[in-house]
Order: sequence, then C-alpha cells, then structure tokens
Amino acid sequence: MPDGSRLADRRALITGASRGIGREIAAAMRAQGAACALLMRETPDPPSAESIVVRADVADAEAVVGAVTEAADRLGGLDAVVCAAGVDCAWAPTGEMQLAEWDRTISVNLSGTFYVCRAALPHLVAAGGGAIVNVTSVAGLRAWPDDVAYNASKAGVELLTRTIAVEYGGRGVRANCVAPGVIDAGMTDAVTQPDERARLVAQHPLGRLGRAEEVAESVVWLLSGASGFTTGTTLVVDGGFLA
Repeated sequence: MPDGSRLADRRALITGASRGIGREIAAAMRAQGAACALLMRETPDPPSAESIVVRADVADAEAVVGAVTEAADRLGGLDAVVCAAGVDCAWAPTGEMQLAEWDRTISVNLSGTFYVCRAALPHLVAAGGGAIVNVTSVAGLRAWPDDVAYNASKAGVELLTRTIAVEYGGRGVRANCVAPGVIDAGMTDAVTQPDERARLVAQHPLGRLGRAEEVAESVVWLLSGASGFTTGTTLVVDGGFLA
C-alpha cells in the first residue's frame, strides 16, 4: 500500500492524544488516512479539526463506555484502538509509596486501558475485526527503582493485551503493545538537568533519547495490514535500552 494510505478507511479511537507520544500517534494515523476520534479528559486546544473529540476520564468506567459508544457512532464503527493515556506517580520506594499515588496510576494506566478495550471490543467484532495497540513502557519489562506503581501498571497492560489477543484472535481482532524506551516527549519534559539527561542517554546504545514520531510509526505498522500475522506481542522501541 502506498505511503500515506496505510490506514485508509480505518476508523480509530485514540486515548492520550492531547500531548507527547499520543499526540504524535494521532497525527501519524491521520496522515496515513485514518478517521480518528480522540478520547480526552479535557481539551483546551484540540489537536486537529480533522478529528472527532469525545470527553471522558479513562479511569471512569461508565464515562468510557459512553465516550467509546459516541466515537463509534460518529465514525460509523471502529476498526482500530490505541490506548496511549498514562500517568506516572510521585516516585518513592515501595514501602513508602502513597496509596493515593498507587491508586491513580493503576486507575489510569491499567484499569483505564482495560475499560477502553472492554468497551471497544464489541465494536471491533461488529466491524468484522480490527487492531488494538496499547502503549506500555520498558518499565513494564524491567523494573525502575522507586517507580513501583508505574512498573506494575505497564506490566499489567502487557498481560491484558496478550489475553485479548488469545481471546479475540478468532474473531479477527489483533492486540499488541508498543513499549517505548525513554522518549524525548511528554513525561520526560520534567527532566531538565543536563547531568540527568546525560545519564538517561548513556543507557541507550544508540546514544540518544527516542523521538515520539518513531513510536508513532511503530503503532501505524501494528495497525496496518503489513502486520496482519502479528498479535499478542510487544514491539520494543527503546534504542537498545533493554539489550
């Protein structure tokens, strides 16, 4: 399929598209021909007039059902889902982690992804199949000290995604994860000290942090027909961090 039309005729729901990696994913999907609905908690500045915006906090199960239904109705169905919404709590050793920080991180990252997938799956099945891509992290594959809630939430999304792949493959639904390394967007905006950035760069054999568009391109591939025999797996985009 020619570049610029890899997602032609796809009707996609995307969470976390207001900033960082999620925003870049939405832009890349639109550029490849997808009709997009962006599920957002708040939209002070909509990313694109070409996209539908539906409002919900992904941690609110009832609101998610309404937003996913609205998106499917306005798009005429769903063929693709990308869950990129995520938060990272205040860092602390496990024994000192505040329960409120744990609860919010799990609610958004793990439960929120489950709520969206759960609400979207009937629409994907009704469309004759489709693809789900959940954005996880290398933190779900290797523990970061003092970040237990984020680590656990992303590891949970890995198994959630594989379970969906096993359960729904026979109904034409593929489910995969993309696990970014340290990407120079979104959550890393707070890393401003040169020595801290240098330490992060040094952990990547490619000698730099990743770019959001590199993650977005991986998501586009997993949603496209080019990955038609790929399901239940994780595409690691980490510059060699886990190597």
